[in-house]
Parts: sequence; structure tokens; C-alpha cells
Amino acid sequence: MFASYRSRLIALLTAVTGLMVLLLFVSYLSARWVIWEDASLHLQQTVQLYERNLASQRIELARYAGTLRNDRLFRDYSFAVLRIGADRQPLVGLIDDYLERMPLDAILLIWDDGLIVRGRNEGFPEREIRNYPLLRGNSTAYIETDDDVYLVAILPLVYQGEHLGRVAVAQNISNSWVTGQTRDRQTQLFVERDGRVIASTAPEFMNMSIDPESGTLVTLTDTYRLQQVGLPAAKGLRARFWIARSDTAQIETLSRYNRIMIGLALLTLALMLVAGLIAVNRFSQPIRKLISLTREMASGQLPTIKRGKGDSEIDQLLNQFIELVDALRAGREEVQKAHGKLKVSAITDDLTGLYNRRYLNEIYPKMLAQAEREGLVLSAVLLDLDYFKNINDTYGHNAGDACLVKFATLLRKNSRTSDFVFRMGGEEFLILSLGRRAENVSTLAEKILVSTEAEEVQYGGHAIHFTVSCGISCVRSSPSFHPTLSHLVSLADRALYAAKREGRNCVRMNTDGCKEAVQGEARTGS
Repeated sequence: MFASYRSRLIALLTAVTGLMVLLLFVSYLSARWVIWEDASLHLQQTVQLYERNLASQRIELARYAGTLRNDRLFRDYSFAVLRIGADRQPLVGLIDDYLERMPLDAILLIWDDGLIVRGRNEGFPEREIRNYPLLRGNSTAYIETDDDVYLVAILPLVYQGEHLGRVAVAQNISNSWVTGQTRDRQTQLFVERDGRVIASTAPEFMNMSIDPESGTLVTLTDTYRLQQVGLPAAKGLRARFWIARSDTAQIETLSRYNRIMIGLALLTLALMLVAGLIAVNRFSQPIRKLISLTREMASGQLPTIKRGKGDSEIDQLLNQFIELVDALRAGREEVQKAHGKLKVSAITDDLTGLYNRRYLNEIYPKMLAQAEREGLVLSAVLLDLDYFKNINDTYGHNAGDACLVKFATLLRKNSRTSDFVFRMGGEEFLILSLGRRAENVSTLAEKILVSTEAEEVQYGGHAIHFTVSCGISCVRSSPSFHPTLSHLVSLADRALYAAKREGRNCVRMNTDGCKEAVQGEARTGS
């Protein structure tokens, strides 16, 4: 009897140990996934930050060129030198004064048969700037030399209606700009051309031969993951900007977590073996608690159990086991929180925070079922910003994004809490609404129309106004008629097309689609 009881206890402890090892292994894999996902997200956010910085640098350089070109004294001196043949020294002195006050590497005055260049360093690519085909007219571009990359802005110089030449300002973005960037200990920025590093925030990267297509960079002391930084309007540029993120911190974190998991597993095994031998002779109740606990864990639960009040070894083992379960529960909750955040990001639009198309396909069947169950009308309001391309072309895509964010805020403010608001893509949005009357959604659309027309977006010193066109459709579901999402949206799209055709900034309802819903209301009322 004693031998049989001990054999069963040993078998039970073996099973519990295997289960604990499995749970620890799953916990390790979950933690590893969360850590690497967080590192990837941080890398993407860093790349986006530098992309915004470079875009701002491009705009700022064009502003510097405009300041110089619009200086009356600069135009007077330029006319005197280029058309009258006056002494260049006053003009050169004025350019040098601007060069001291502005964070520029060079200023150029270009005309048909001449060139004035004032720069901080020698070796500036003046011939390439003068002959670069993209620099005819108002433009910014990237100019390459053997070791550097320059961002150049050029504007035409006109004096009293006469075209004198062109003004160009340039900044080296592959040397002083790169090394002057702030960064954390594990993130580096470098410039690569044809597989060779020509500028870097890390001195050990300089002149290294790398293969960016592999996505990794290996040094003597570390391994880095690479992601390219996109340069705005960099057509034909051989040099590429890269962010390198060290994997050392993630590897060290995983190693510490792995050691903790192995330690916990070994500790748990030792405590179980010792406590099992003692329990054979002295305690049966704690063993029953352990058996109950393992059964619940085998079913996927992490139960809460009262701690043992005794001071025996088996009670201590039980309490240690409870602490381990609490640690696993805390780890699982962290993983569940991370999963919840990923789930939210998967169904929302990154720019506006509204729902995306993926969630639209998920929520529509539920709303349709509710409409049939409660006898409600399911309505769709399809909204499209008028002349949105003109906003992007006139003020830039960042201004267009600001308008989209402002419009999303208006939609949230004016819609009901029971409504679902989606960004369909570009400047097109959709509202799904349930109500007793089909006409109520028209009131909602008019309210959004008026609010949009009265709103303005301040961007870059400009007050941007925009309007919206709305198309409405509605259906009433029944046991014999289950309209599809594409059918409902198609009806709203026809109404939106009619609103666009009839002058924009108006609301149009697809009466063919709503007629059945209205008749259904009449039948329900009767």
C-alpha cells in the first residue's frame, strides 16, 4: 500500500513537472515574441522620426533660399554685379553674412555665364548643382559626391521683372548632419552607397562593406537589424540612409528571462520531490490540494488557492507552488494586454484612429442581425472630402493628413455612441448607423456637412477650409432578405456620386435603396 501510494505520488509529481515545464516554455515564447515585437516597433518609430526630420529639413532649406532670394539688398547687389558689372565684394560680403547666420554649408548665385559660390568647406559640387536637370525652376534635390550627400534648394532670381539667374542653398546631410543626430545607445544612423558606409553616427561603421539586402549588420561586438529611412523626392540617389538597431539588449533580456525560467523549473522540481517524500508519511491534505491544482492547470486555468498555514515542508512547497502560479498568471496577463493592444491596432486606421475595412467586414453581420432582431433600419453614410487632391497639391500631404485627422474628430463628435465610423481609404469615410427611422441618418449627414464647412485647419501659417459630399443608403433586413455589405455600400456610393455630380458639399440619399426600408416602417407601424 505504501509503495503504491509513493509510486502514484511520484507519477503525479512527474506529470506536474512536465506541465510546469510546458507552461514555462510557453511563457518564454510569449515573452520572446513581445520583446522582439517591441524592438521592431521601436525601430519603425525611429525610422519614421528621421523621415519626418528629413522632410522638415527639406522644407526649412527651401525657406532659407526664399529668405535670401526675397532680400531687397541681395537683389540690388546681384543686379549691380550681373548687369552693370559692379564690384562683387559687397555681394560676397552679404552672402557671407547670411552664411554665418544660417545653418547652411554653401550659398550659390548662378547665371548663364557665371557662378558665385560661398561655402564653409572646399570640394563643394558646384558643377553638379549648376547642371543638375531637376534644378530648373523652384526645386529641391539631392546631389552626391564621392564622400558626401547634399540637400540643395534653388529658386529663380528676378529683379524688376527681369530674370537674373538662380539662387541655391545647400546643406551636407551625410556628414555633419548625420553625426549631429541624437540617438540612444543601441540605435545608429548611417549613410551607405554601393555597399560602403560613407557617414555614420558610429565611428566603427565608417568605410565598412555591408549588404543592406540581408537586413542585418554584423560588427566585431554586436549584431544590428537594419531598416531604410525614406528620403522625400530622392529619385536616382545612390546613397541610402539606414537605421541600425542593436539586438544586444533583447538578447540579454531573453537570456535573463530564460535563466529565471530554468531556475524556477529546477526549484519547483526539487521542492516537489522533497515535499512528496514527506507527504507520503505525514500529510495527505496538501497533496490533495496539489492534485486539485494540477488538474485545474491542465484544463488551462491558473486558480487562486489559499496559502498553507502550517510550517511543514509540504506546506512550504504548496506556498512556493502558489507563488509560481501567481507569477505565471501575471505573465499571462501581460501577454494578454499586449495581444489586446495588437488586436486594437489591427482594426483601426493608424492616421485617424477610426475603424478600418477589416473591422467593417467583422461588425456588419452583427449590426444586420441586430437590425432584423429589433426591427431597425441599417443606414450607411458614405462621405468623401471635396477637392482633397487640391489640398495635397497646394499645401502638401502633411497638410492633407491634418485635414483627415480633423475630419475624423468631427465624425466622432457628431456621430452617436452606437454608430460605427470607418476610414475606407484615402479621403473616403463610412458611418454605419441603426435607427427606427430612415430619415434620421439624413439629419446626421447634414449636421456633419455644416460642421465640416464651418471648420478650418491651421497648417504652415495657412487656414485650410474643406467641404464634404455625402451619399446615404439604408436597408431593412428580414428573414427572407439579407442585404450584403457590398450592396449597402454600392447604394451609398451611387448617392455620393450624385452629390459630387450636382455640385459637391451636399447630401444625397439613394431613394431606391431606402424605399423598401420606409415601406417596412409603414408596415410595422400598421
